Amino acid sequence: MHQKTSSNQKVFNNQYQIVKKLSSGSFGVVFLGNDLLTKQEVAIKVEKEENEEVRSLEREVQILKKLDGAEGFPKYFWSGEDQGYNILVIQLLGKDLAYHFKQLKKFSLKTVLTLGIQAVQILERSHQKGVIHRDLKPENMILGVGREISKLYLIDFGISKIYRDANGKHISFKEQKSFLGTTRYASIAAHLGHELGRKDDLESLMYILLYFLRGYQVIQQSRQLPWQNMVNVTDDERTKKVGEMKLSLEHELFKDQTGELQRVYDYIRRLQFKQEPNYKMILQELKRAADSTNTVIDGNFDWTEIKSSTHYQTDTNQNLSRNNIPLNSNEMKKSIEKQLSGLVQHGSNNLLAPPPVGSARNAFQRDDIRKNSSLTQQSSINYCQSLNPNYQKSVCEEPLNEEQQRYYDFDSVEISENQKTDSSLHKKYDKMKMGIFVHFLPKTIKLK
Repeated sequence: MHQKTSSNQKVFNNQYQIVKKLSSGSFGVVFLGNDLLTKQEVAIKVEKEENEEVRSLEREVQILKKLDGAEGFPKYFWSGEDQGYNILVIQLLGKDLAYHFKQLKKFSLKTVLTLGIQAVQILERSHQKGVIHRDLKPENMILGVGREISKLYLIDFGISKIYRDANGKHISFKEQKSFLGTTRYASIAAHLGHELGRKDDLESLMYILLYFLRGYQVIQQSRQLPWQNMVNVTDDERTKKVGEMKLSLEHELFKDQTGELQRVYDYIRRLQFKQEPNYKMILQELKRAADSTNTVIDGNFDWTEIKSSTHYQTDTNQNLSRNNIPLNSNEMKKSIEKQLSGLVQHGSNNLLAPPPVGSARNAFQRDDIRKNSSLTQQSSINYCQSLNPNYQKSVCEEPLNEEQQRYYDFDSVEISENQKTDSSLHKKYDKMKMGIFVHFLPKTIKLK
């Protein structure tokens, strides 16, 4: 299934040649590769085959195949098993939005609206394919390369879910679900322990856009999201408090921004669980926001307009780590073994494939703290990270595609019987009053 070239570099499927390592994470390793047939560069994700409890690449493959052909998602080329490894070959993409935000500390309204328009279009395509992302964040929004440097892509489907079956039947609403997503951008429904739907992807997007507009400034912390910079709190305390703040401030989050953004957010918050969002209306409001502020949407971003500035790190400086000597077969195998033997944090500023999902042998944990996050190391303690429950394998009730194939949904989890939700909390929520929010930090969880 594999061969070695004259330069002793490994080749998978007689087509995809390892060139050099791009990044590593708890899931395995991402390599820069060459397609020997098309002569194009690709991203090669490598995961140990024996990690049966996780099989993160298997899930990634299932989702990418379902999204195949839709614009705004990395192209799927090949996947398979070879010498004890699971291999996934996909389109090579560029830098994520967290990288650009780290450089600029704030985005202009023009950039935010441009990103918002593209993101809504991508989410509409994803939802039309039956996929909800459930973990939208800047690290999972990535730009293309070359002629597609201004084209947005959505990546990392580690906790994505198929929300309807082959017959178009929508999943049922459920309560008492464990928290999923990233605390800073998660929807209010996620904080309440509700089943997530299409509306929740859009709500997360609005928090991201507001985050970009307000910017990150160490001194002027008031410009950040209101729920940032919580110190001396545990993960579960932070998630609860963030949920409380989101609900209490929902009618004034965008008060300092153009009115169209608040209208979009209000509309999304009114959507019911199974209700199809009016994507066209949302796009019209975003474009109206540009018109009302005399903002020209021309496809350019802040970083493309100031790329030559000395205040912005160039690709050359950022990609020095990519200029390492290509690994031969033995070195590559040793490197993979070394990376897979531990939990290595992942940098988000490389050219890479979708970022990792955590995968330990007996405990599957997602870790959304990364070495090169949008915050400085000094303030990284304030970064709202995801809850890290343990996951176990189960067969999803809903078929992934028309072939009724088995799809292992590792991320659809429910809380144990001894951790039920206080129904009074939901009554407070229904009345739109402040209250203690539902939050789960499960020590034992069961799959649905």
